[in-house]
Amino acid sequence: FDGQAIGFADLEPDGHIDRFFVHADHQGCGVGSTMMKSLVAEAMRTNCQRLFAEVSITARPFFERHGFTVLAEQEVVVRGVALTNYRMERHL
Repeated sequence: FDGQAIGFADLEPDGHIDRFFVHADHQGCGVGSTMMKSLVAEAMRTNCQRLFAEVSITARPFFERHGFTVLAEQEVVVRGVALTNYRMERHL
């Protein structure tokens, strides 16, 4: 956007979405949905059977809107702070 990155995503060969980020100023504008559609298309192109990710509390509703379901609630400790995240997947 205007020469600046506003989001990025990383899809691993096994279907793991390792990183998925949209800058706060551009959330709710369709950027994330466009990126997700691209990830799904790439996964299908490579005959991947499912996508999966570990997502934050704030990202969970977005992933649910895109067909992901929660497999497990998890707790991770980052720099001594316990954070809740969710292991989610979507079958293709």
